[in-house]
Amino acid sequence: MTDLKVYFNFLGDKSLATRHAAVEEIATIGRANPKQIVHDVITELKSSTLDIRWYLGRSLVKMGPEIIPLILEHAEMEKDMDVQKYFSAILASFDEIAIPPLISLFLSTNPTARGMASMALEQLETKAIPALIEATHNDDPQVKLCAELTLMKLNIFDCK
Repeated sequence: MTDLKVYFNFLGDKSLATRHAAVEEIATIGRANPKQIVHDVITELKSSTLDIRWYLGRSLVKMGPEIIPLILEHAEMEKDMDVQKYFSAILASFDEIAIPPLISLFLSTNPTARGMASMALEQLETKAIPALIEATHNDDPQVKLCAELTLMKLNIFDCK
């Protein structure tokens, strides 16, 4: 197994080309072994500086939408809203494929996870509106409320 620490260290290199190469290598390794690598990258992301977090987020995005369930698992447990903001940006980068899993996160008992899902759906703007409107008709009052609040953030107040 490759030691990711080497690549994590390269993310702080003075050379932009070296940092980008490290992002690509982390993503390549992650596509081959997503469960462990996503966990390791997220663990590193939590303890890194903001500039390094950005590169770690890029490596997660480059692993592809197959990692959405893994990100959601971590989001479900994460209490730090700063980390959740990175999850939001990562998930929103997967575009429409992330919408149903994000809406399912409205069922989370973790309020920061629900907030993150709302932020990501907000970033998707008009692409998320039909699914959010549909979610306002959900039998679960928490899903319904989260969908309504997200639509309000998108300046949609009447979704009947």
